[in-house]
Amino acid sequence: TQAVAESDATMPCAAGAVTHEDGAMKVMSLVYPGMTLLDVVGPLQAWSFLPGYEVQYVWHKPGPVLTDCGLSVQATHGFDDAWTDPEIVLVGGGAKPTLDLLRDVAALAFLADRGARARWVCSVCTGSLLLGAAGLLRGYRAAGHWGARDALAQFGAEPSNERVCIDRNRLTGGGITAGIDFGIAVAGHWAGDSTGRVIELIMEYAPQPPYGTGRPDLAGRQTLAAAHVLLQEAMGAAATADKPDCAP
Repeated sequence: TQAVAESDATMPCAAGAVTHEDGAMKVMSLVYPGMTLLDVVGPLQAWSFLPGYEVQYVWHKPGPVLTDCGLSVQATHGFDDAWTDPEIVLVGGGAKPTLDLLRDVAALAFLADRGARARWVCSVCTGSLLLGAAGLLRGYRAAGHWGARDALAQFGAEPSNERVCIDRNRLTGGGITAGIDFGIAVAGHWAGDSTGRVIELIMEYAPQPPYGTGRPDLAGRQTLAAAHVLLQEAMGAAATADKPDCAP
């Protein structure tokens, strides 16, 4: 039997918007060593309130996957036994581990296959680079972390500075914390604004940024320069966890 996580606290959803013919809302989230956990936690927390929510966390093989904050998540499925027909594919981002994954032929082939079958193809932060490398964003507008989104043009996408970017069935979010906005906004897109409002309230989402420097245009020159240095170091740093044996 397939291991899935289910939510008991669900709300009305537009019929057929994201659910399978059997009533399930099958979300497949790619997880990988060194990824940024909040990228996927934000959307999944919001979507868990929708009816029929089921999720698979997928990597080359099942087992613990260490994220960049030191917390492991459990890959419930490997590429070989994951759903072939998910309604939703979700990919989070990260720093150097995400760039390393751009060279993982098996992972990109898996994303390309499931993305071509999915009803909705989603990403947060630099996860959009992975969608692009898998050939899933050509001809679409797409968002991503401000430090990397211009690279989306290399994959035939049109970079967007939107925090939540919706272009047909390609749904992409900005960097890290944008995943919360993304999750709630997309839930409303699927299930209606009234449901989105309820989820926003349940999650008590009323952010009050302590410094107001959350975008380059809001940050001072020194803050922005320091952020660039840290990002460059992160993009060049060694991955936080060993990759599994990905040989066929």
